Amino acid sequence: MKYLKGCLVIFLGFILTLVVIYFLYKNSVISNLETRSNEVELNWKNYAKSIKNRNAKLKQKNILNDSLTYFINNSEKSVSNEFSTEFEFIEYKINQNLMIKNNGKEFDDKLNQNVEKYNQSVRDYNTYRGTFPNFIIAKRAKFPKSFGYFDIIKYGVENQNPKIKRKKVEDWIKNGGDYPK
Repeated sequence: MKYLKGCLVIFLGFILTLVVIYFLYKNSVISNLETRSNEVELNWKNYAKSIKNRNAKLKQKNILNDSLTYFINNSEKSVSNEFSTEFEFIEYKINQNLMIKNNGKEFDDKLNQNVEKYNQSVRDYNTYRGTFPNFIIAKRAKFPKSFGYFDIIKYGVENQNPKIKRKKVEDWIKNGGDYPK
């Protein structure tokens, strides 16, 4: 009987230790997810602020043609709290128009740096959230599954239309082969 009680105490102690470790790990994962998620949102806000500053300065310069004006107005409407393919296409068109007129060079470096910081924070979040068992805890805590990358547009250089590029990447994912350029 003493032996059975000793085994039961050890077993209950083991289970209690596992429960405590699980809750400590869960709290750590949730804290890290919140930190990474907040970093993504902060980097997006900084990028959106740079976009708004660029748009305001371009309007002050009075160098806008009709199509650039149209896309800048759409950009101001579509800058939201998160990435969207519509916003990416608008930025592609603005970059394309500015390159034709050689007027966007003063904004290119800052915007590219903001995009790189945003993408890095998205990569960190998505990787951390996608790791086992973090994705189970994140799903239960209702964290976003992933954030979108803003990786098709580079400011100040000629880019491929993001709609066409995305379609090529989706086809590559389905069919394999060489990564589309």
